[in-house]
Amino acid sequence: MAKMREALGYLYKGQNAISRQICLFSICGLAGLINGYMALVEQFYNEASIYLKIVFALLIILFGFFIVGFETEFLHTRKIPDTDLNVLKTAAKKIPFIIFLIGIPLALISMFTKYQYFAFCIETLLAIPLTMVQAGFSYNFETADSFKLFYKFKIKDYFILLIKRLWIVIAAYAVTLFAIFFIFFIIGLAVALLYKGDVNSISLAISAHQTQIAKLSNYITAILLVYTLTIGVLVWDYELIKTYEREE
Repeated sequence: MAKMREALGYLYKGQNAISRQICLFSICGLAGLINGYMALVEQFYNEASIYLKIVFALLIILFGFFIVGFETEFLHTRKIPDTDLNVLKTAAKKIPFIIFLIGIPLALISMFTKYQYFAFCIETLLAIPLTMVQAGFSYNFETADSFKLFYKFKIKDYFILLIKRLWIVIAAYAVTLFAIFFIFFIIGLAVALLYKGDVNSISLAISAHQTQIAKLSNYITAILLVYTLTIGVLVWDYELIKTYEREE
């Protein structure tokens, strides 16, 4: 837990950390809007043509490409990187690009099919070895260093990191749900003040805007979840590389 708190410090403190977080949140927000829209398609609130799905798939692929480069830069510098072309250039290097190619089909399966839980399980199991390769490469951006972490890790390290990966996912969902509760609690208070506590008027207003409320809730949830999961993955990446350095 201490290493995770240390990682959060690197992500939210330091020069330009807040502006960099805003940029990251904006990019995660775009991916979240796509996820939210597709979730509403499954719930029959929205429709999506084949052309729109292709555009969404291309954007998700670009997002995955960006995240792989962003992770690698974070592992290299141990601070939140700038959202610029350097991130994409890093992602285009041999090892990060291979990791991107492995990960993106799972992201597309998770988003556009009913096998998202299967994709999640496969992604969770692959996360440890793939991040180990990515972390090894991140030290000097040398392909020869990519497998250096494998020589130090023990079986218990794999198991502990797997448990922490699952915990990160649970924590991201918990934080998102708490944030959603807080946001709608504030909105509820504002509505109650607007209608002066008239329960009948409030009920009629909610019924009249039920679809809009469902869509808004879905979009906000999707945006926050993509962001919290991204932060969680970066924290977990830091935990992994510090586990290796502790074993040295």
